Amino acid sequence: MGINVIGITHPGQVGALPDGTNVLVLADDGTYADEFLDTDFRAHQFVVRAHGRGSAFFGVADKARELGADRILFGGAYDIAASMATGEDPVLVLGVRPPGGPIAFNAAFGEWLACWPRPASAYLGDVDHWLAENALREGLRVELVSWLMEPTVPMRRKLTA
Repeated sequence: MGINVIGITHPGQVGALPDGTNVLVLADDGTYADEFLDTDFRAHQFVVRAHGRGSAFFGVADKARELGADRILFGGAYDIAASMATGEDPVLVLGVRPPGGPIAFNAAFGEWLACWPRPASAYLGDVDHWLAENALREGLRVELVSWLMEPTVPMRRKLTA
């Protein structure tokens, strides 16, 4: 297995790492950089400056291309995304969890990504739609995957008399 670049926006997103050489890229505005760099995640670690989801995604994607990554996982490490973002044919894997789920793709898709003009709307947070639109326009494979989510806020039932 080759190089996996795993983009995160918070150190707490680091989970189980897939097989291969793993590179964690924290994309943030500097808030968590020290904490991230001071923690040994048993992977290579980089920080890229980002403000918002789209900006973070492009920072990670650009770093991955620079490093010659075979797979890119953005928004955390997920086994199913890692297993689907393989092969020589371009593939994009999008999580369907709002507001924008995890994104994964292979190196072949990354070559296409590098050629597409990036509008301001993609940097602001609409990167999922922009990726899907471009991939489908080019006839590339797009997989939609629903990841199980653990609630970040406990669900409470409102009881009425």
